[in-house]
Amino acid sequence: MTELPSETARLNALDRFDRSERRIYLFVIMLTAVEILFLWGFAQLADFSNRVHVLIFWATLSSYAPMTIGLGILWAHVSRSTRLVLKAMDLATRRIPGEPTRASGPLGLRPDR
Repeated sequence: MTELPSETARLNALDRFDRSERRIYLFVIMLTAVEILFLWGFAQLADFSNRVHVLIFWATLSSYAPMTIGLGILWAHVSRSTRLVLKAMDLATRRIPGEPTRASGPLGLRPDR
């Protein structure tokens, strides 16, 4: 049995979304590794007996930590919301076995009876 064009389009959109999400996840991991490398390099070069170096190090950490936590929370929220919308779309378009096919009008609406 052939799939409907709308079903094919939906599956293609879900596949593109999953690939995009994997690329973004990989990018975030690489960016995190670079930032950790910078912090490690700064910690290796800093003279912690100098109070200015200690102040700069703590200022860097205290600005990175809340920003990182906030971005992580935002990412989790957006991913969860997107997954809920996609699940709702999947449930709304899923057919129940034995359910008759409903005819729709030109605008996708059911005809009046």
